[in-house]
Amino acid sequence: MSPATTALLSAAADLRLDPRPGFAATFPPCPSRVGEMRRRTASRLQAWKISQRDAEGITLAVSELVTNSVVHGEGSVCFVLRQVANEIRVEVTDSNPQPAMVKNAGPDDISGRGMFLTAVFAQRIEVSDDGYTTTVAFPVSGHQR
Repeated sequence: MSPATTALLSAAADLRLDPRPGFAATFPPCPSRVGEMRRRTASRLQAWKISQRDAEGITLAVSELVTNSVVHGEGSVCFVLRQVANEIRVEVTDSNPQPAMVKNAGPDDISGRGMFLTAVFAQRIEVSDDGYTTTVAFPVSGHQR
């Protein structure tokens, strides 16, 4: 079983047991899925009444994280969004054990800033021991719109 499939099954079990809302999806590494996950995240954050300021940073980071898996990952991608206490957690899993890393992109580089942008908005970034899953936690300042 691929890491993405294992992550999806685990997330589905967790979401069934946990009364807090969330969603999980697995998909092939297709660029159109980046926009889909961004839209689904924005919609869910709005339903959770996450402030516009927090939602914009989280949605931008989701776009960067999913893009990393689509472009640099291998195999299917598993995306999980959860609300836990006063934070939003995003988990992205693919079959590449090389973890996403914050890089120092030069002024003329056309890519390489995604994880830096994610780190700007995140409370913490964690990588699983096997390197397949990146989990990012975002603090939420309040539930207001």
